[in-house]
Amino acid sequence: MQIQMQAFAKRSGSLRRIITEDLARREHEVLYVREFLNVQRSKGWAKVLGRGIPGALNIEWSASQRMLTIRAIAKKGNKPYQLLGVFMQYLLERHGTKITNINIQLR
Repeated sequence: MQIQMQAFAKRSGSLRRIITEDLARREHEVLYVREFLNVQRSKGWAKVLGRGIPGALNIEWSASQRMLTIRAIAKKGNKPYQLLGVFMQYLLERHGTKITNINIQLR
């Protein structure tokens, strides 16, 4: 199952970079960055996981659109709802002032 969420920024700075640096600097009780800026992947990419929650969040930043795209993915019959909910709470609590709107698409 996959769910896609888009968050649009007020300014042009990379939300993906801000989030990955914030999670590396200030530990979150559930979320952590597994990898980012892998040389074999396109720039602006990161993978966020949750402790004890199934699924993964693949995060990409589009500077031209000022859009953060989050794909919540779970395998083996699991659903990514809880992980996406925890991430959305984190995003609004720590970075809500940087966001103009959020869209969610079920796929």
